[in-house]
Amino acid sequence: MRCKAALLPKMGPYQNIVVEEVEVAEPSEYEVQLKVMTCTICHSDIHALTGEHGAYEGPGMAGHEIAGVVTKIGPKVTYVKPGDRVICSEVRAGCGQCEPCLKGHQWFCQDHAMTTELFRIPGCHTRLNGERCIQTCSGTSGFAEYCNAHESMLCKLDSDIPFEVGSALACGFMSGFGAVLNRCQVRPGESFAVCGCGGVGLSAIMGAKYSGACPIIAIDTMPEKLEAAKKFGATHTLNPKECDVIAEVKKITRGLGVEHTFTAVAGKGIKKQMWDMTAGWGQMVIVGHGHHDDEWCGDINYFDFLRGRKITGCVMGGVTPRRDIPKYMEMYRAGQIDIDALLTNRFTLDQIREALEDSCRGALKDVVYIGCDIPEDLAHRP
Repeated sequence: MRCKAALLPKMGPYQNIVVEEVEVAEPSEYEVQLKVMTCTICHSDIHALTGEHGAYEGPGMAGHEIAGVVTKIGPKVTYVKPGDRVICSEVRAGCGQCEPCLKGHQWFCQDHAMTTELFRIPGCHTRLNGERCIQTCSGTSGFAEYCNAHESMLCKLDSDIPFEVGSALACGFMSGFGAVLNRCQVRPGESFAVCGCGGVGLSAIMGAKYSGACPIIAIDTMPEKLEAAKKFGATHTLNPKECDVIAEVKKITRGLGVEHTFTAVAGKGIKKQMWDMTAGWGQMVIVGHGHHDDEWCGDINYFDFLRGRKITGCVMGGVTPRRDIPKYMEMYRAGQIDIDALLTNRFTLDQIREALEDSCRGALKDVVYIGCDIPEDLAHRP
C-alpha cells in the first residue's frame, strides 16, 4: 500500500524534510497497521531527525505522539481489532510473565524493553526509489498517513476523547504529569519548582497543582511561557535573565529550598542550579537531557546526599499506559486537567516543515492533522 509520509532524505537539518509517497509494509504477526489521525510534535522528534539522539544512515522519519484508528492486525494480535481508536506510545505494555514484569517493573520487560536501538532501525516505510526509512524516534513513525506498530505500544482511546488530545497524552503530557505523580509523589503542601515551561513542564505544573503542592515555582527565560505557567497553576514565576533564581527560591521557601525540583530542559548548568535550590531532604527529578557525552556530572559531592537529598531521572512519566491513560482521560472529562490549553497551532502533514519550525520557536504543543480535518475555527493561519 502507498501513502504520503514526511521524511528527511538523509540525516541533517530538519528544514530538509519533504513529504512524498512511500510504500507501507503489511503488519507482521504482532503488529497493527494504523491510519494516523493526529500526531503532536515533541522536541525529541527534531533531535532524533537531526541525529542528536544517535547517527543513522539513509532517510529518516519521526513522529511518536500518535493517535489513530486500527485498519489491519497481524495474525497474533489480541489487544485490538480493526476500527478501534488508539493511542500509540513509546511506552510498551510488558509481557506480564518475566521477572521484571512480575515485580511491577514492566519498563524492564525482557520481551518489550524500550531501548535506544529501537529508534534507529528500519521501519515499515520504503521510498519509491527502494530506500528503507529509518524510524529515528520510536518503535514507529507517525508523520505519515499510515504506520505499523507493535501491539504492545497501543492503548485504547475512548470514543469521546479527541484524537489531538490522545496524541498529547501519548508522550508530552504523561512525561510531565505522570512524573510528578509516579516519581516525585508530591504530597499536599509540599513545595515544587520546575525549570522549563514547555509542554512537559506545564504538564508537570498541572500534576503539582493536582497533588496539592504549594508553592509551585515556574522557571523559564521566555515571558510568554511564564504567563502560561500561571494559568496552569504556578504560584510564582522566575526568569533567570532577570534575577538570581536560587536566591529568589530561597526567599519563597523561607530559606529551606524546594522539596521537589523538576528539570525539563537540557544543560548541566541548569541541573546544578536546580540541585542547589533543592531542600536538604528534597528530591530532584530530571527529564530534560542533551547528548549522552554532555551529561556527565562531576560537580556533586557525597555530602550533598548525606542528609537524604536525592536525584533521579524519569522517562515518559514512569507511566503504565493501559493503567494510567484511562485515569487521565477521566480527569480530562472532569475538567481536572486542561490538555486543550497545551495545544497551540494546527498544521496539515503538508505543512510539516512549518510545524517543526513553530515548535523550535517555543510553541507548547503543535498538532499535525493527518487523517482528519483541522477544525475550521482552530486552523493554523500562517
